[in-house]
Amino acid sequence: MENTAHDADVQTTEQATDRQAWLPFAHGRPLGPGRFVAPPQEGAEASHGIHRLEARTHLTGDERFARSRRLVHASQARRVLTTGHRSRRAHLDIYWTSNDAGHPRLGLIVPKYQQTAVARNRLRRRLKEVWRRDLQGRLPAWDVVLRTKREAYAASFDFLRTDLVTWCEASGS
Repeated sequence: MENTAHDADVQTTEQATDRQAWLPFAHGRPLGPGRFVAPPQEGAEASHGIHRLEARTHLTGDERFARSRRLVHASQARRVLTTGHRSRRAHLDIYWTSNDAGHPRLGLIVPKYQQTAVARNRLRRRLKEVWRRDLQGRLPAWDVVLRTKREAYAASFDFLRTDLVTWCEASGS
């Protein structure tokens, strides 16, 4: 029988050795197993926990940091910085003033201070997490601006949380 150029049979010796088969959506999950060994039975990656590559579930309305809960314009933050009260903390300067929104809003100022983008984003995520979990429900209708100091990059999450909660309790809210 004659071999034509249209044959679909590819011999194993003719296959590219540097290419492996790729199967999309292995195991029915969009990201696949993520590794070639079985998951551990204990610890953070146990079979009952979520894998590090899997997407988290959506946050509820109370857990989200919605646009209405943020100071999104520079003019709003500038108003708080010029007319608001100020509290100097070890790692933060906290400015606040009342607003007409009916709920507290947050503005963050995180200067670079010759830090990497990774460190800067981590610090912002930490401050937003403390705001969402601990402060947002306690404060009256205030606009709050948190301006970080250079020392905030080295502060632990627990220290930042304690510092902000202490300010919240001392501010009379």
